[in-house]
Amino acid sequence: MPGTRQERLNHKLSAILYADVHGYTRLMDHDEAGTVVRLTRSLALIRNLVGDYGGAVVNTAGDGLVAIFPSASQALHFAMEMQLELSNESAWSSGQEPFAYRIGITIGDTIAGDDGVYGHNVNMAARIQALATPGGICITDTVYQLVRSNPELSLRSLGKQKLKNIEEQVEVYAVELDAAAARAEPMPLMSLSRVTQRLVPDSSLAVLPLRNVSGDPADAHLCQGVVADLISNLCRFRSLMVIARHSSFLVSAHLKSLREIGQQLGVRYLLSGRFRRVGNEIRFSFDLNETDTENTIWSERYEGSIADIFAFQDDVTATTAARLAVHIDMAENRRLSAQNHPNLHAYGLILRGQDLSFRFRPESNSHARRLFEEARLLDPRYGRSYAAISRTFNFEWRYNWTTDPDAALNEALNLAQLAVKYDDLDARGYSEMGLAHLYKKEHDEALAAYERALQLNPNDADLLAEMGDCLVYVRQAERAVTLLERAIRLNPYHPDSYLWYLGDAYFHLGEYEKTIQTLRRMRDNSEGHRLLAASHALLGQSDEAERHARAVMEVHPNFTVEHWRKVPPNKFPEDLEVFVEGLRKAGLR
Repeated sequence: MPGTRQERLNHKLSAILYADVHGYTRLMDHDEAGTVVRLTRSLALIRNLVGDYGGAVVNTAGDGLVAIFPSASQALHFAMEMQLELSNESAWSSGQEPFAYRIGITIGDTIAGDDGVYGHNVNMAARIQALATPGGICITDTVYQLVRSNPELSLRSLGKQKLKNIEEQVEVYAVELDAAAARAEPMPLMSLSRVTQRLVPDSSLAVLPLRNVSGDPADAHLCQGVVADLISNLCRFRSLMVIARHSSFLVSAHLKSLREIGQQLGVRYLLSGRFRRVGNEIRFSFDLNETDTENTIWSERYEGSIADIFAFQDDVTATTAARLAVHIDMAENRRLSAQNHPNLHAYGLILRGQDLSFRFRPESNSHARRLFEEARLLDPRYGRSYAAISRTFNFEWRYNWTTDPDAALNEALNLAQLAVKYDDLDARGYSEMGLAHLYKKEHDEALAAYERALQLNPNDADLLAEMGDCLVYVRQAERAVTLLERAIRLNPYHPDSYLWYLGDAYFHLGEYEKTIQTLRRMRDNSEGHRLLAASHALLGQSDEAERHARAVMEVHPNFTVEHWRKVPPNKFPEDLEVFVEGLRKAGLR
């Protein structure tokens, strides 16, 4: 019948993303088997990730693919994350030529057929991707009009372009990924707390960010990961006080003088370093500086291939500890030397996923989980991959990003147990186990896991804070305050969660004024309104209690006291009832 074929076609307005591998023919000619492996892996990752960002892959052909999204902003968000992911991948390519996609994005009508989507706008996206630089993104003017108000974007016009087999000229814009990242401002420095300004211990140290003198943004995660692991390893030595990475990075972004950085962080020594990479060859150089005099008291340089990175970390850790520590337990030295070094590519995946997982967004959490799962496939005995996946399931449960929260929490515990099975010397697995046990209200098991984690890494600020949170719920709030104050000393520019945990500890001690004072120090106290409302109510300050109760409902319109009664993992129900009484007195129902 006439029109039957046309009736089967499904017209739809979509944002269209076209991606194609740059120099694919040359790559195949140089290394056919290796290129096919890399193409297959990258396409599989893209297919897995695209759904997390709201899109769907609809066409693939050779080295190219077409994906559609409901909106231009979703398509561009995915494109930027995809290019960043593939750029980071090149840091771990062991000297191989970078595998780069070019991306074009437009928006318009598409026609869905039996085996893909077609139409003028698909052709348009394919044409403008050819104008992008390798690893770059180009968008049409129609997309530009929809996304240009986003202050985080940096867009540059390439002018009107004549595209092959397209009659009208089209204005095209390039998305400047490096410029967009550079526009992010560091957090402002807060004034130091009284805890930070105490007498500086002799064996106190901060590790500053590695200077990436190669200038390749793809090496950024490598540099951050080396520093993070150095700090984690140094925290194992009980005689050293090591400042958490977040604080040392924040202060060094604002201050350049070593003396000022040391004074701001309250440490006697600073470890600084530089990193250079040429192909597969890398060079690290480190200086240990005394902050008061800014004198260098030790320098070392390491050269080798990227596969030597774990040996570099071990050497720097042991040498720094030996220079600063008067007494270092032989058991801790043995534990450090007994570390099982993971597959290099798996290590890179974990470093990239860590930043994503702490964005606290469902799509970023899913993205991180896929990277962690790929790391697990590459190295099934790599304990940290299981610990990292466990945290993503815990976040999924905590933020209600799942339709089956019980299953998510059970999986978090199962993965943490596997992390410990494969690496029983890594505190991360035990801390994730403690967190999962706590929210399953298995308090003895949670405490035992946290105690073991602290034995392995007694100076890890985040671990101290999380164990402090656990202690609050088992009537050990006084010890919780001690641990949290030490965490704040080690990480003076700490996240708001430290103050929330500390305020909760004071609340359980019945010190409601201290609870209020502590929570007022939070940069964003939107999650503190519940505790503030209850504290003011129990002090008889009804006006303030009602104000915070209204704020609770503004932040969480579906809040009910009966639901919240099920959330805090108190071991003793009567402790929870004090909180519930405060919420009710504040006017919450």
